Amino acid sequence: MPLMAPPPWLEPLRYLLGDWMDESRTGQPGTATSSGETWTVDLDGRILERRGWCDFPATDRRGAFRHEDLLIVYPEGEARARAIFWDNEGHTIHYNDVRPDPAAPGLRLMSEPAADGPQQQLEYAFEGPDRLRATFALRMPRGIEFVPYLRWTSVRRPPSSGKG
Repeated sequence: MPLMAPPPWLEPLRYLLGDWMDESRTGQPGTATSSGETWTVDLDGRILERRGWCDFPATDRRGAFRHEDLLIVYPEGEARARAIFWDNEGHTIHYNDVRPDPAAPGLRLMSEPAADGPQQQLEYAFEGPDRLRATFALRMPRGIEFVPYLRWTSVRRPPSSGKG
């Protein structure tokens, strides 16, 4: 079977492909000691996959831990996308509105408003050839604005040479 052309919604997001290391990550549950993410295309170019991780040091209220997550961005029709997020803490987020950010080069993912919990928004801003800035924000029921929960800046790791 011949390879299909990538869907139109994926083209502006190719910037994300590769390995990213965070320069900083702050918010809840605190400042990570190390963190990063890897973006790949899978299923013959039909989905975009992000695997992320963060290491958090022990505090006086909890032990050290590693957060890991998986985000799958997939097409819905020819020009639209959705996403689903899972993590090792038991969270699942359905992003029903996924699109390149109209205000600047980037990506915006937004869940549906919920009566019994927060609405989630994940935004990536592409800054230069190998930098990005991201914010995960929450809007509580009956809230007006999204409030940042996590913020991070990342740099693209150069591809390994395969030697060594």
